[in-house]
Amino acid sequence: MIPTLLVDDEVHNRNVLRSLISSHCPGLEIIDEASTADEAFLKINMLKPALVFLDIKMQKKSGFDLLRMFTEINFEVVFVTAFDRYAIKAFEFGALGYILKPIDSRKLTNAVAKAVERIRSNESNNMALHFIKTLSDTNDLLSRLPVHHHDKVIFINVPDISFIEAKEGHTTLTLFDNTHYFSSKDLVKYEAVLEGAGNFIRISKSVIINTHYIKSYSKGEPCIIEIKTGQTFEVSRRRKTEILKILKAL
Repeated sequence: MIPTLLVDDEVHNRNVLRSLISSHCPGLEIIDEASTADEAFLKINMLKPALVFLDIKMQKKSGFDLLRMFTEINFEVVFVTAFDRYAIKAFEFGALGYILKPIDSRKLTNAVAKAVERIRSNESNNMALHFIKTLSDTNDLLSRLPVHHHDKVIFINVPDISFIEAKEGHTTLTLFDNTHYFSSKDLVKYEAVLEGAGNFIRISKSVIINTHYIKSYSKGEPCIIEIKTGQTFEVSRRRKTEILKILKAL
């Protein structure tokens, strides 16, 4: 049995989740509940749950605030949230478990199965810790992106990204100073997670650019965008009208 803690500031939500877990997740043992981040912090340290169901939006301190209290996360997390398109894309980008309110039993069992698999692999939960480090301290939106570089994980400030290019089976993130990092994540994932940043546009099948670093563009055919770091990119014909409309509004 996997010791499990429920964290939600509404007793009704905890009761619903407890009932669903009891009916559909026989491998979990609910050892306690918490209604605040501070209470959850104490109980996690005292009871050592292997799995925590964590509501994000709670009074005073959020679920993210709770995770920020830890220097090391030795438990698996399944986030529980009302629909938030941007948050969901961030969870998927970070390969994190989540379920939406109102909770669907099938999605609950899928999230639990993945969490249990990670718990039984006995790996430290670096994903949740990395995810928290990517969030802004003020609005819980992604302000940094984690990339693996040699034997380290480096957090890149989103505004520092000049362009992202998919090429030869990997994705390259190039910064304002022309330093670059490689990622195994595909361009579609970056496009989705950067949508909320507001100034990133996909100009072709293989390139996303940060409009803050555009030096010039041509209005003819082909439409060519020059980046301040020196690179030039061709806008796909299919996207040209849409991209030119965006560029003219800058």
